[in-house]
Amino acid sequence: MAIAFSDYLLGQRGRDDAVGELSRDAGRDPEWPKQRGLSLSHLRNYLLANHASQSTLEALERVWREYAEINRSDRHLAGELDDAARQDVAVPTRPLYRDEAADA
Repeated sequence: MAIAFSDYLLGQRGRDDAVGELSRDAGRDPEWPKQRGLSLSHLRNYLLANHASQSTLEALERVWREYAEINRSDRHLAGELDDAARQDVAVPTRPLYRDEAADA
């Protein structure tokens, strides 16, 4: 069985880039969505609702593409990831990823 996206993301905390920063932030967030089968839109909306910066949103999309590429050998999972990436549903949650400038 393939690794869940959140497990993959949390495994990237040693990176010295925006993906690593997102990974470390997600690891400190007790509300970070960790269920299997979440769509990119769901995760993007979670970050937006929590005032994520543009670089954080771009990091999410970058790591999502990396994860999808790693799982291409499992065609079923790859299809689900592609379908989920095309979904566009908004379900905001409480603020957590605050942009310091937005709070000023």
